[in-house]
Amino acid sequence: MQEAILEEYGAYNLYQSVITQLGNVYPFSQIVRSEQQHINVLLRQAEKYGVAVPLNPGLATQPTFTTLAQACQAGVTAEIADAQLYDTLKPVTTHTDLLQVYSNLQSASLNNHLPAFQTCD
Repeated sequence: MQEAILEEYGAYNLYQSVITQLGNVYPFSQIVRSEQQHINVLLRQAEKYGVAVPLNPGLATQPTFTTLAQACQAGVTAEIADAQLYDTLKPVTTHTDLLQVYSNLQSASLNNHLPAFQTCD
């Protein structure tokens, strides 16, 4: 679960960085709010199961985006990584409610966020 929280922090931080650099641009302005909701859902699950919550480490390196197309490609990469992580976590998760959370978050990445980034420029 800590890996999922860190992955969602990473996406949130990346999208917030895009907004800082390029302004409140679509789809980042909407998806960053969704990422915060994903984090909140995972934090509630961590509290429920007594899992230590990692601190948000921020971005290891600050990417520089000069175009929306560059930022959107970074979003594509981030959402694919999110989905792949949930593929890794689901087989080793025994709590059915947590499995549902992982499935919902993966679905949001693949069916909502990824297509938005694939079509933005």
